[in-house]
Amino acid sequence: MTGCLTRIVNGAYRYYRRGLKENFSPDLKQDIGEKGWISFERGKLTDDKSSNLVGWKGHSMGEEGVDILVDLKGLYFIDKIILRQEITRCVDREEARSILSSAVSEIFVYTKRGEEDFKLNAWMMEGIPNDPILKEDIHLDMGEEASYILIHAGSFRRDLLLKGLEIWGSDPGSFVFPVPQEIFWGTGSFPVKSLCKVVCGKGASEDTYFSARLFIEEMKKSTGLKITEEDGNNSKALLIGKPGECSLLDNAELSGDINKEGYILKITEENISLVASDRLGLIYGVETLLGLICEQDVLPVLTITDFPRTEVRGVHLWMPAREDIPFYKRLVKYVLAPMKINTIFLQVTSGMKFDRRPEINEAWEKVNKDVKDGKASPFPHGKLCKGGCLSKEEVKELVDYSREYGMEVIPEIQSLSHVEYLTITYPDIAEDNDREYPDCYCPLNPKSYEIVFDMIDEIAEVFKPLKYVSMGHDEVYTMGRCPKCKGKTYEELFAGDVKKIYEYLKKKGLRMMIWGDMLQSFRWYSSPKAIIPKDIILLDFVWYFRTDEDIENRLLADGFKVIMGNLYSSHYTRFNTRIAKKGMIGGEISTWTSTSEHELGKRGKIYDFIYTANILWSNHYEENLRWSYTRQISRMLPLIRQRICGRKYPSLAAEKQFVPVSLEGIINSGLIDESGGRGGFNLISIPKGETRLRDSLFYIGDGLLIVENENIRDKKYPVEAEIPIDKKMNSLLFLHSMVPKTGYRPAFSGYAEGKGLIGSYLITFNDGTEEEIKIELSWNIGEINRRYGEVGKAKECRHLGYFTTYGADPFWQGKTPDGRNITLYGYEWLNPHPQKIIKAVKLTASGQDDSSVMLIALTGVYF
Repeated sequence: MTGCLTRIVNGAYRYYRRGLKENFSPDLKQDIGEKGWISFERGKLTDDKSSNLVGWKGHSMGEEGVDILVDLKGLYFIDKIILRQEITRCVDREEARSILSSAVSEIFVYTKRGEEDFKLNAWMMEGIPNDPILKEDIHLDMGEEASYILIHAGSFRRDLLLKGLEIWGSDPGSFVFPVPQEIFWGTGSFPVKSLCKVVCGKGASEDTYFSARLFIEEMKKSTGLKITEEDGNNSKALLIGKPGECSLLDNAELSGDINKEGYILKITEENISLVASDRLGLIYGVETLLGLICEQDVLPVLTITDFPRTEVRGVHLWMPAREDIPFYKRLVKYVLAPMKINTIFLQVTSGMKFDRRPEINEAWEKVNKDVKDGKASPFPHGKLCKGGCLSKEEVKELVDYSREYGMEVIPEIQSLSHVEYLTITYPDIAEDNDREYPDCYCPLNPKSYEIVFDMIDEIAEVFKPLKYVSMGHDEVYTMGRCPKCKGKTYEELFAGDVKKIYEYLKKKGLRMMIWGDMLQSFRWYSSPKAIIPKDIILLDFVWYFRTDEDIENRLLADGFKVIMGNLYSSHYTRFNTRIAKKGMIGGEISTWTSTSEHELGKRGKIYDFIYTANILWSNHYEENLRWSYTRQISRMLPLIRQRICGRKYPSLAAEKQFVPVSLEGIINSGLIDESGGRGGFNLISIPKGETRLRDSLFYIGDGLLIVENENIRDKKYPVEAEIPIDKKMNSLLFLHSMVPKTGYRPAFSGYAEGKGLIGSYLITFNDGTEEEIKIELSWNIGEINRRYGEVGKAKECRHLGYFTTYGADPFWQGKTPDGRNITLYGYEWLNPHPQKIIKAVKLTASGQDDSSVMLIALTGVYF
């Protein structure tokens, strides 16, 4: 269950005087006239009708305000509370001025589970207590499990008029992700271990057989079950196929139309049935079933009817380096396909060998080598393919592998702009040779098109695009500067280039996509949108400069179809209303970094793929459920990470055992930072003693181990500390966090080259050999007082919008006594030498900022 709990839960609320048991019914605008508990269903406060006000007189509240106690009738994870108020003014005739007569001045929210005490969770106030909060809709982020919620609203002698209360959240357990369109729950269950075969039917297509083999392979990896593929009876079987392929499946009483890329999955006590009309639907159905099986040993009886919300659900990737081809394939198999992504925009640049123009690759590799050797400035997009290039055979292998999983691979050929890879090769086509790396070619130079058309020919030959080629054309800022172009308008130069390439693609039976920023009239250049073909698909991305506007309307009004480019839910607002517009056909999640596990992981992109895929797939997506979605993703990532890296994490093994390592005698700090302006922490609320976090056993004492680097001005803690182990272990689990002493780090601080390294763990074995683990912000450690998945606010964070980790997981999230967030990260280091005795671990601080490394607990894992 996910959604607005005040609409879907049989809860109740009541009103009290602040801190007392005394009932305090509204005396300005009554609720339903009842004292005591009022059900969500009957109450005016929760009826979602803004015309039904509930209010108290200012003189009766005085300076104390009112408490609203909410009983959810069960334990739920709370994402957000929205309190809606009516703001009113009156006229002071003596002073001849308007006076605010109704507005809340402070909100404090407390939560508790069961019989526990209430704890402060969130609060909002403006300045001193009598300053009003003038927002009509007051949003309070929560992120905690609760059975009861106490909301204190103060108004400082003003009237208080409330229009509504919404509590957004979910059941504490896991749920299917991306969220299906329809789930009908039955009674009974199906034990996973009883599943013994897959039945395809004698008339099965290759699509069906591929999906059946995928299921059998992944079941063997995840559960050890050996499932056979056969015809026969349907007892304890997975029946899979398209309509008409298998008589047993056709007789399974699956009802409803099957949309393109959709599927119907039915689990009964006797068997499992999966039907779809195409390859993608079959794969998506298999992935949904595998996801259910990963969560539980016994499947509930249910029927899922699922289909996509949007036509294009894409990711934008740079061409991977040769050593990252295995990662690319695992990304497709274990992230993109399960998350129901159907399109990969693969940027080529110089990442593929060009037979007709090998000089492009030669110039590309030379400049990137010079950059690496310190002989040249950083080259734009130079990390694509890690500065190298793949053979055509290797690129074709990537495309073919992606299409096995039903994905369309659209090549992106940077043209007109961002063509530094061409202008360093052919300086005579550059629009502005005064720049170190000219970023545009001359659109009036015939040689420009000889080059671009040769590239199109070779790329089309390798990719064999089904329909589209993406041709770049974003951020074209240096037109009209060369002798040929001077005196020409941006409009005619841009449109002329687009038309030439459009016509060339059309002759090859292909359609064109381009970035849409140059067609947005609010930018400083003139817009050529009126004179370019309307069947060009636009990827619009400058929405993040105007988050308060639906800027796609300018493009839709001119008849274009639009894909939301650079789509990150961290900043893209009002998605549900915007995607419903005619002409909006989907979204594309961008990366703008090397296609490698480390780069995509530390920049939050693997998290982003999963989160945003749900937005593009499910009609049930709600912006107010960010923490529920993030919580589910953090549960999914350990298994995804294990599949991507191809190594088994000992903590996920069924036969695992934990050996907590004592930090007694090594701790150098209490649980509270009392040193003033050092960033601050208060961990008295974290669990103590022997405790399980994410099914991993730790011993958490009454103190912490903190190290900080030599550069810190008010240094208090040592640079390093050593922890004795003297045991064999398959892995070590570090429960740690990062403390920035002078406030939050910006979202992008950990991503720049050489930044983000704040320390290391040095593992010493009894034979004298060593292994170093780098402690890297946003990879295997995060900030103590940020929630995992918190959104960056600055526009500079638009491509790096989430504060996440990939190599580590949020093992515990809670609150300080004053309502601040706490996040403790669990990082599991896989021991490459499990046969050796680990003698000790040395924790050392490093880096160039004021961050400290905090180790809360350490445990060993073996199996």
